[in-house]
Amino acid sequence: MNLSTSTKALKHILQRDGASRELLTTLCERLQVEFCFEDPEQKLLWGTRGGLQKTIPFEHEQVLLGTFYYQSDNALALLDALKLLFQKEWEKKKIGKEVLGLYREINMIYDLSELISEKIDAESIARVTLQEASQIIQMTHGLFLMYDPDQDRVNQVAQLGDNPQSQAYIDRQRDVLKELIQRGTSAIVPAERIAKNPALKHLKTVMYAPLKVKHRTLGMVILGHEEEVEYTAADLKLLTTISLQSATAIESAHLYQKGLREVQEREDAIRKVHDASQKFVPSEFIKSLGKATITEVFLGDLVEREVTVVFVDIRGFTTISEGMDPRDNFLFVNGFNNRMGPIVRQNGGFIMQYLGDGFMALFTGGSQGALKASVDMHQALRDYNRERSLKKRPPVSIGVGMQSGKLIMGITGDDQRLDAAIISDTVNTAARIEGLSKHFGTSILLTQECMDSLTHPEDFDFRYLGQVQLKGKQKPIDLFECINGDQLELQQHKLENLATFDHAMELYFKKEFAMAAVTFQQIFKKNPDDYTAKLFLNRSAHLITQEIEDNWKGVEIMTTK
Repeated sequence: MNLSTSTKALKHILQRDGASRELLTTLCERLQVEFCFEDPEQKLLWGTRGGLQKTIPFEHEQVLLGTFYYQSDNALALLDALKLLFQKEWEKKKIGKEVLGLYREINMIYDLSELISEKIDAESIARVTLQEASQIIQMTHGLFLMYDPDQDRVNQVAQLGDNPQSQAYIDRQRDVLKELIQRGTSAIVPAERIAKNPALKHLKTVMYAPLKVKHRTLGMVILGHEEEVEYTAADLKLLTTISLQSATAIESAHLYQKGLREVQEREDAIRKVHDASQKFVPSEFIKSLGKATITEVFLGDLVEREVTVVFVDIRGFTTISEGMDPRDNFLFVNGFNNRMGPIVRQNGGFIMQYLGDGFMALFTGGSQGALKASVDMHQALRDYNRERSLKKRPPVSIGVGMQSGKLIMGITGDDQRLDAAIISDTVNTAARIEGLSKHFGTSILLTQECMDSLTHPEDFDFRYLGQVQLKGKQKPIDLFECINGDQLELQQHKLENLATFDHAMELYFKKEFAMAAVTFQQIFKKNPDDYTAKLFLNRSAHLITQEIEDNWKGVEIMTTK
C-alpha cells in the first residue's frame, strides 16, 4: 500500500470508524489520559495539542504516517491499541486489494474473451489483446508477433506504445524471436539481458509469453515498461493466460475465414445466377411477395398490395422509329430506358414491364414517389433533348398517367414456365389515364386516388380537369394535371394563370359556357402550347349551341379505350 492508502486507513480508524473511536475514547477515560494525532502534513486527526509535549512518530514499514502526541506514559497503551487497530485495518485492506486484483484479472480475462470472440481476423484480436492487457499489467510498450512458416518470417501484427523501429528490430532479431516462438515458453527477461540488447534500449522491464494452440506455437506477445517495474510470477501467469486465449481466438478465426471463403465461393456462384435473374424479375417484386430471393418463389405465390401504377409512353414513337433502322431503333429505346429506369428506382419504385415505346412502373410507398419520379423524368428528358438537338435529332416527349389502388402481385404460369404477373383494375385504369394524357394535352395526368395518396401535395402544382367516365366503367373518375413536368416556359404560363384557369373551370361546370369560352380563350392566347386550355375552349364553344340536360355535371364519357 502507498502512503495515501495508509493515511486513509488511519483516518478511517480515528475519524470514521465508530467502534474504533468508541474504544479509544473509553481507554482515554479509564486511563485518564489524552493524546493527539497529526498526519504527516500536521493536520489533526484526533484530539488537540494543548499541553501535550511528548511525541512518538507513527511508522509502518519505514514510512511515516503521522505523529502521536501525549503527556503521561499511561497514554502509550493507547498508542499500542492504535497500532493494533491500524494493523488489522491494514491487513483487511491488503486482503481486499488482493481480492480486488484477482477480481480485476478474472474480469479482464472474461472481457477479453468476450471482445476477441467478436473478431474474425488476427489483427483485430492482436489489437484488443494488447489494449486489454495494458488495463491490468503495468506496461508502456507491447508487441504481438506471429510466425509465418511459408515466408519464414516473424511479422508484427499489432503494437502498443511509440516504437517506430519495431519492424527493424523484428527483422534484426528474426532468428532469436523465431527460436523463442518455437520454444513456446514464457519468461521475465533479466535486467542485465535487457541492458545488453540495443533493440531494447527504450525499455527497462520486459516479459513475454507464447501464442500456443494445441501442439503449435503461432507467435508471441512481448510486454515492456520504460521504467523499472517489478514483473511478478503472477503477472507472467496472467500474460500467459491472455496469450493462450488470443491464440485460440486466432486459430478459430483462421478456421472461420477458411470456411467463409468456401461459403463465399458458393454464394458468389449463386449470386451470379440471382443477379442475372432479378434483372428479368425485379427484386422489389420478389420482396413484395415476402421472399428474399427468386429461388424461394413458387407457382401460385401471391399478395395483395396498395400501389401506385405509372405508365410512361414515348409520344410519336412511330414517327421517330420510321427514320431509324431496327438496330438504331433498339439503341434509342435502350438509351431512353437507361435514363428513366434509375429515376424510378431513386424514388422508391421499380420497372414492372418494358413496353417497347414506354414502360409500366410500380410504387408501393404511395403516389408521392411516383409523382416525384414523373417530374424528374421530364427534367431528364429536357436534358436529353438538348443533347439530341446538338446532334440534329428531333426532340422526344413523353406522357405519364397514374392511378393508385389495390392489385394482386403473384407468380403465374405452369410447372415449366413461371412469370411475374399483376392483376388489377388499377393497372387497366392507369393505362387508360396515360392514354387520356394525350387527349387532354398534359405531360402528367393523375386521379383523385393518387391525390389522396400524396404525403406532401404542396410540393407540386395542379390543375383540376373534371371527371371522365372510361369506356366499360360505371363510375366517373376525377382527373388532375400536374404541371411541374411541362417545359419551363409553359409551366410558368400555367402557374401565372392558375387562378384564371380554375375560374374558367368553375364557369364551365356552372354551364356558363360563353364566359368559360372567353376565359379559356384569354389563357390560350397567352400561350398557344396550352393544349388543355384549348381543349376546354373548344368544348365550351361547342356546348354553347347544345341543349344541356338539367343533370349535366361535365362528365366526359370516353367511347374508346
